[in-house]
Amino acid sequence: MMLDALVIGGGQAGLAAAYHLQRRNLNFVVLDAHVRTGDSWRRRWEGLRLFSPQRFNRLPGLPPDQDDWYLPTRREVADYLEHYARHFNLPIHGDQRVRRVTYDRGYRVETNERTYHARQVIVATGAYRTPRIPTSLAERFPAPVSQYHSSEIRELGAVADSGTEVLVVGAGASGQQLARLAATAGAQVTLVGPQVPNLPRRLLGRDIYWWLYRSGIMSLRTDRIPGKWMLAEAGGEVTVGEPPPESEERSRIRRLTGELTDYRDDTLHFRNTDDGPDSLLWPVRARGVVIWCTGFRNHYDWLPAAALEPASRLPTHRGGVSNSLAGLYFLGLPNLRRPSSSLLGGVGRDAGEIVAILVDRHENAGDCTYL
Repeated sequence: MMLDALVIGGGQAGLAAAYHLQRRNLNFVVLDAHVRTGDSWRRRWEGLRLFSPQRFNRLPGLPPDQDDWYLPTRREVADYLEHYARHFNLPIHGDQRVRRVTYDRGYRVETNERTYHARQVIVATGAYRTPRIPTSLAERFPAPVSQYHSSEIRELGAVADSGTEVLVVGAGASGQQLARLAATAGAQVTLVGPQVPNLPRRLLGRDIYWWLYRSGIMSLRTDRIPGKWMLAEAGGEVTVGEPPPESEERSRIRRLTGELTDYRDDTLHFRNTDDGPDSLLWPVRARGVVIWCTGFRNHYDWLPAAALEPASRLPTHRGGVSNSLAGLYFLGLPNLRRPSSSLLGGVGRDAGEIVAILVDRHENAGDCTYL
């Protein structure tokens, strides 16, 4: 059977796309690599909370249950996604890992279990799929040191306690939160990474997200001049600062501003971005732990080669619409159409726009062909 559309990815982006496809009465399915909706959130570390309040975490058509200014845990986000899928009775096929997508009078999508055929495809695998660890650096640490990517952490107490030296590499939102949780567990923590601008949690008596959305910053189109300028000025990641740590926690966290470049002779070496030292003694201990908060890099080798830029092997698109293949779209990527594109509360707007384009092509173009 030829579907009108197929969505690859059953997270927040895929669910938002499904909501809009259902409202348009299209014949579609959503493929989720996980068995249970929301499992990508359930597998993240205990203690994780979103930085954005529930008022700004709404998928289209169904707000979360909690107070507008509540900061949800990862389990609550997972349960919300599962409730959302059930509420709208979305056609989700779980435990379907996509192996290959080809074009043959429409799109042929092969998974670990079966093959699907669809006129158009939305890739909604999100921004946080394949962990990225700098291999050359990781190999410098000897065997007694345990190493984890942030996505592998489930419970900090299982890897870090009062007898552990923890090195957190990467000082963005994940690095800051994990460093604090490790310190709370009693570990001695060294947090290394370039300085990341931290917005205050509250400004003039209001949550910072109220200001970000009220000002229109989060809605700026990133393919137009004001949005492009804002992204260039930001120069990288900006996050919201957590409440100041307790004095006992603060005493266990050593913050080093710079980029880690090497580890040799029991010493960390890094490219410093302030006036501090460029090396630090960090002797190997039986209970040394490195947590890599170095982000993710998605791989798309399962997509047709025509959809990818030859050198980077990343999709070529404009605002989520493929530059080379008709009927191929992307959702949930950072800054895809606006700064909120990868966020729980921002992906719904993108999904509505992408589905509108898809429906227009469905009604007017017939089967997909190469552009």
